[in-house]
Amino acid sequence: MAAPDDARTRFLTVIGQDPAVRDRGGHILRTRVAVPAEKLDPGPRGYRVSVVDYDCTHDVLYAPAELGDAGDAYATVDDDRLLTDPRFHAQNAYALIMRSLARFERALGRHVSWSFPYGHQLQVAPHAFREANARGSSGVDPRLGLAG
Repeated sequence: MAAPDDARTRFLTVIGQDPAVRDRGGHILRTRVAVPAEKLDPGPRGYRVSVVDYDCTHDVLYAPAELGDAGDAYATVDDDRLLTDPRFHAQNAYALIMRSLARFERALGRHVSWSFPYGHQLQVAPHAFREANARGSSGVDPRLGLAG
């Protein structure tokens, strides 16, 4: 269900399913999700979520994504760019987390407070490491930088 298109909401493109799953035309399944609109610093870094894209496996700090207020820069790009652009990976992580958090808080009827000693933000690193996850799967496209 789409959220109302107003000043409190912005839409961002995300990958809708594992990129190995493709539509009939062979394209990655993508969608646009509504997230609460907020002023974003590069990262993106908002009030609740801060993306710091550091890959500790390869000791690489990726340049922060600058989403700004101009809209969704990834709405019409090709699949290869979605898979290879670390700034899109930062947007994807930010949008999915903010969308999930907004829905969870709406269901609760209140904001979720964190008990982190360092503040009120979730710190997110989309390319944190390139290792097998708890399932030991390796089916995710490695260009996404996600643990498979």
